[in-house]
Amino acid sequence: MSAPPAHRGTRSPRFTESVDRAGGRLCSTGSLTSAAVDLLAGTTEQLRRAGHARITVELHGVHAPDEAGLSTLRAVAEELGARHCQLVVLWEEENTL
Repeated sequence: MSAPPAHRGTRSPRFTESVDRAGGRLCSTGSLTSAAVDLLAGTTEQLRRAGHARITVELHGVHAPDEAGLSTLRAVAEELGARHCQLVVLWEEENTL
């Protein structure tokens, strides 16, 4: 049995986040997809439960956003807002939510 073909150059860069729990801040890199935002949503919820009323997400290292990822990020911001928690998203000017 042969191995599946290699997909050279077609694999998306993975998404990573680093968390400053004391400061209520996330720094992210990689591709912003809906799956990546699901990871961010879980982390922001943990920060909210830890008492942060304002959470900052830095997306300066993010590239290749897809519409599903942006839509999911908007929904996360709305959900946090309904729970009296502000989501501040820092991103390059040419990228808008």
